Amino acid sequence: MYYQVNDVKLFVRQDGERNPAIIFLHFWGGSSRTWEPVTHLLKADYHCIRIDLRGWGASDKPQTGYDISSMAEDVLLLIQELQLDNYILAGHSMGGKIAQAIAAQKPEALKKLILVAPSPAVPTLLPDEMVKGMLQAYTSIDNIQFTIDHVFEAPDLSPDLRRVVVEDMQQHNTASLTAWPGKAMNEDVSAGLSGIKIPTLVIAGGNDKVDPPARLAEDVVARIANARMVVIPGAGHLSMLQAPEKVAALIKEFVREV
Repeated sequence: MYYQVNDVKLFVRQDGERNPAIIFLHFWGGSSRTWEPVTHLLKADYHCIRIDLRGWGASDKPQTGYDISSMAEDVLLLIQELQLDNYILAGHSMGGKIAQAIAAQKPEALKKLILVAPSPAVPTLLPDEMVKGMLQAYTSIDNIQFTIDHVFEAPDLSPDLRRVVVEDMQQHNTASLTAWPGKAMNEDVSAGLSGIKIPTLVIAGGNDKVDPPARLAEDVVARIANARMVVIPGAGHLSMLQAPEKVAALIKEFVREV
């Protein structure tokens, strides 16, 4: 279903009806489908909401609005539209940075925060050659396959899941493709992070080279008062696709904690 927020139509998938609602935000190159293996295991217990962020999936792909603040505003306006008064944010990678920016604003209805291989709220500064590599990562099927196997460390994806990821990585325009490595990744949205008081779970992949556990411990967990981290051994950057049962079990346990 589509919802008009800001200047874009966002495509949103909803499953389940039980509170709390869990809002799932995807990575740079993903879509709402990225989270489907996990929400399939959670929808009987929770209201699972998966968003195609602007520029990706079936959502509109404007030429502007790919800074973290604008994408966070998209999500907050969608929450208003859906009239949610009890929700949890679950963000992966780029979606994790957006989720941190939202949590730093301390919305009253946000009860918990789940960050899966999140990009830290502080800047990720990379050498020019690595940025150039990122800009080429989704420009051909061969580059996409290489990225999945050797950057995201996810060679174990099933053929069906690999097909979904390959398709999603092609669903962009030039602006959404270049904005993350060109700008948003380098933004500092850490103001207010130390004031987050809600329980926060960080899920890391033991083999993740993009956002490795050591960096997450230093730049995410240490900056949020009530955060703790769990590492999934053997998983790379796409743990919700590589180990959905484990991710779903960790989320379910965390949500149920008083």
